[in-house]
Amino acid sequence: MIENSEAELSVVIGRVSTEDGDRILETLASLDEQQGERICEVVLADRLGGAMSAEIARRYPQVKIIPCDPGMALPEMRTIALEASTAAIVAVTEDHCVPAPGWIGQILAAFEGRSDVVAVGGCVENGVYETGFDWATFLCEYSFFSPPVAEGETQILPGMNVAYRRSALDAVPRARLVEGFWETTVHPLLLAAGGRFVSRNAIKMFHCKKFSVSLFTAQRFVYSRYFAGIRFGRGDVAKRLVATAASVALPPLLLWRMTKAASAKGLNKEFGRALPALAMLVVVWAFGEMVGYIAGPGDALARIE
Repeated sequence: MIENSEAELSVVIGRVSTEDGDRILETLASLDEQQGERICEVVLADRLGGAMSAEIARRYPQVKIIPCDPGMALPEMRTIALEASTAAIVAVTEDHCVPAPGWIGQILAAFEGRSDVVAVGGCVENGVYETGFDWATFLCEYSFFSPPVAEGETQILPGMNVAYRRSALDAVPRARLVEGFWETTVHPLLLAAGGRFVSRNAIKMFHCKKFSVSLFTAQRFVYSRYFAGIRFGRGDVAKRLVATAASVALPPLLLWRMTKAASAKGLNKEFGRALPALAMLVVVWAFGEMVGYIAGPGDALARIE
């Protein structure tokens, strides 16, 4: 990894994980091992500091570490990292995700010869699978992106295994970059402007975070509250009330969708192991949305990791 204008790819990461925090070293090791003819730089926005930040600086002095306020939300951290990066292609991942071998080259290859392509992404494979709860945390978030994903043009890309043409991001107002997660705030703008998204299974990311039950349950709640809280304006009282009532139907609907996704990906056995935990998580999901519709997002965005 380097920090200069020779980089063809910039990788921006927000360091926010309060559990399994040393997984970032696996992320950086994978990126470092892929350096060769295709070169990337890494910009790490860090709101945790401490001994792990010092260890990263010691092992990977070429990584640009940007200290952030402990209360800064992840989308703003990513935006700051984007602004400090230099390459024409900018990839986004998370501090507990490990790129598969060849990830850098596959991203760059997906853009080559396609000036109309503004974003590329791929599949997400579970990297932590010892327990049924491990599978539940993965399937709850990424069952749709489990391999194989559909090859070619798409309108949906995973927010932690995605790369953008910088020129396309430069056209997005900064306020949209910092107000939420880019798959919901930025992707619609890129598509509306005529940009094309491409998905490739060869662009593979391993999701490797070992969550405790308490942390993932809390994260599922705050993410759901954030999503629901920003969905309607403050004055849309009637819509909020209708959505609150409709949230009662979310648990069976979500489980049905997850069942279909797992079956399509050949993960029936894994889904069976995860089902008891998933049944609890979809209830938390629905409750989080109810709170968001009634009370708004509160500080949910800043609590997401």
